[in-house]
Amino acid sequence: MKKVLLGCLGTVLLLAAILVGLIAYFGPEYNVYLFPPNPQTYARSVIRKLDFGLYTSEDWERQKAAALEKLKGAKSYQDTYPILKELTQQAGGKHSYFYSPEENPEIGPESQNQPQTENQAGILYLKLPAFSGDLKAAGVYADKLAGALKKDDYQAVVLDLRDNTGGNMYPMLAGLSSLLPDEELFQFDYGNGSKTPVSRSEILSQSGLDSTEEEPKEVPIAILVNDQTGSSGEMAALAFKGLENVKIFGQPTAGYTSGNQVYSLYDGASLQLTTSRILDRTGKTYENEAILPDVETEQPLEKAQGWLKEQLNTK
Repeated sequence: MKKVLLGCLGTVLLLAAILVGLIAYFGPEYNVYLFPPNPQTYARSVIRKLDFGLYTSEDWERQKAAALEKLKGAKSYQDTYPILKELTQQAGGKHSYFYSPEENPEIGPESQNQPQTENQAGILYLKLPAFSGDLKAAGVYADKLAGALKKDDYQAVVLDLRDNTGGNMYPMLAGLSSLLPDEELFQFDYGNGSKTPVSRSEILSQSGLDSTEEEPKEVPIAILVNDQTGSSGEMAALAFKGLENVKIFGQPTAGYTSGNQVYSLYDGASLQLTTSRILDRTGKTYENEAILPDVETEQPLEKAQGWLKEQLNTK
């Protein structure tokens, strides 16, 4: 009997040792550590994520080796930040950022931003600010847009994306989903050649919202952009670009048209890494280049209102 018990105990201990080994080896990829990581282990876990950056070229191994050499002298997580910031730019380009815990955008002022809605004589005006908040705030953002669009007291829509510098595109597009066809809106085009299409239903699924709209609302839509429309603000414009009932007014956008993966790190820092280009519905590739308006103007709202009235008068 004792031999059986000892055998069972030995098996349990062996399994426990294997489990500990697996956690120790794979855990850092998911911010799971048996003990707080030292600065070098912390930095290496970040660098493994940077391997998926869009711009990890043939020079990447040399860049990593140089960074790891510098990191040997780090005595705190804070000591690693400048090196990791530089390496993030090398791996992901201008649209990639390493944020310290204090710089984390999810706790910044943009987390309080919410849309503005106003019915202007039958033209529904929607102002979409940048947004980088938590799930609850994201739901409020999307619901405010969706609630305004559910009403039947408008015949046209203005989407004002001026000064929308980005953040989380999902509450923006989920809130506007009743205006979008349930088709491929755009694609993420990765460095390894794979592509991931994004549709209205996928946007709603990612946002945790109900997908009940069968057909998009058939109303003319004017989109306003400027040189401060960037990142997710640009993605919101691209989701509509090319539709027959849509026209874009304003100035060329900021040129942060690429797909990013966001990672939360052990100490509250975060990594925003560019991993893909963007293909719009027409097949055009965007790689951190500006979206050009259909009508370039210094008076986008006035021009948009004039175009919308023309569309309504021809019905």
